[in-house]
Amino acid sequence: MSQVDTVMATAAAAPADSGKEEAVVEEEEEVKAYTNGADPADVDEDAETGSDGARREERVVVKFLVPNVAAGSIIGKSGANITEIQTQSSARMQLSRANEYYPGSPEGQDRILLVSGTVNQLLTALHLVLSKLKAEPGALRAVQAKEGEAIQLRMLVHSRLCGTLIGKGGATIRSFNEDSHAVFNISPPPVAPGLTERIVKITGDVDELMRAVALVVTKLSENPDYHLLTDANLSYSMRPAGSTSPPPQAYGGPQQAGGGMPGSGLGAGLGGGLGGNAPHMLHLGGGGAGAAAVQLPRGGGAGAGSGAAVGGGASVTIAVPEEKVGVVIGKQGAVVNQIKELLGVSIRISKKGEFMPGSHDRACSITGTPEAVEIAQRLIQQKVDAANLAA
Repeated sequence: MSQVDTVMATAAAAPADSGKEEAVVEEEEEVKAYTNGADPADVDEDAETGSDGARREERVVVKFLVPNVAAGSIIGKSGANITEIQTQSSARMQLSRANEYYPGSPEGQDRILLVSGTVNQLLTALHLVLSKLKAEPGALRAVQAKEGEAIQLRMLVHSRLCGTLIGKGGATIRSFNEDSHAVFNISPPPVAPGLTERIVKITGDVDELMRAVALVVTKLSENPDYHLLTDANLSYSMRPAGSTSPPPQAYGGPQQAGGGMPGSGLGAGLGGGLGGNAPHMLHLGGGGAGAAAVQLPRGGGAGAGSGAAVGGGASVTIAVPEEKVGVVIGKQGAVVNQIKELLGVSIRISKKGEFMPGSHDRACSITGTPEAVEIAQRLIQQKVDAANLAA
């Protein structure tokens, strides 16, 4: 029985809650319109053998920028709204804290809303979010385009994935515009240190936005490097050297205590991304006293080892638990080789039985450009975190 059938049966059995159940059914019917009629619920397994069905069930993670003044409408009193949205959509949501803004936003004071789940769950959650924003005039004004009453969504997409959206000669993005009637604008590559994402602005009414996001997310998920280049890190702040305080944790409502998307693929994010108490040290520059040290937050898996400047690049050694080395290497080296090939870094893992001093952790040394080393370090950390969660 599909989820829609279940909801309808429950509504018939419990008249007192029929209004809420009917709202869920209506929300799912809305989403079907943006996915060419695909049922947002789980469909028959035999029908899911096709690539379109598999893609609808693939877990994705998307980051949106939300003006701080509109964030309260999404959270609701004591987290009521965000909890309701997660319950009705089955998607998982996190919103960065009030003092955690995306540093690459020209508008400033934009918080990051992370939504994860299947494409249909994502679209259901987005439709509910837009409904909450439209219900409050102040929040609606904050997300409206500067000219007119159209709403503007802003997605964060890794720079290496934007070519997939643009297409040869802009063919793909033009087809999205013709299909959805939404207006697309992709920012130039980021220039700020440590930023790897571009801002994809989508402007239109709710129907146009929903269709546009469905097209964008589906297209991105077709890229074989999508999971490798997409993470669930919400904190972009660089903490002062020597700080031992943990980075602020994201607000995700009561359901988020266990983390974020239990995703698949190399770059599947978990909860607050790389949140944790101890820092990684990434040393940049040409060495000596002039080398800059940047702290990166980390989780409870791969640990910090030592860093060293290598010419104009960077080198870092992190600790990987012996029992988690296999997931970092992958079958026949598939995972580590993919990271090396994509980012152009060198990765060396100590031999079995060769542990870092005072531990049973293997040493994983990463060398390359500062940006590439940082991304590789995050990806390895996320792979270890995913293995910890599955254990």
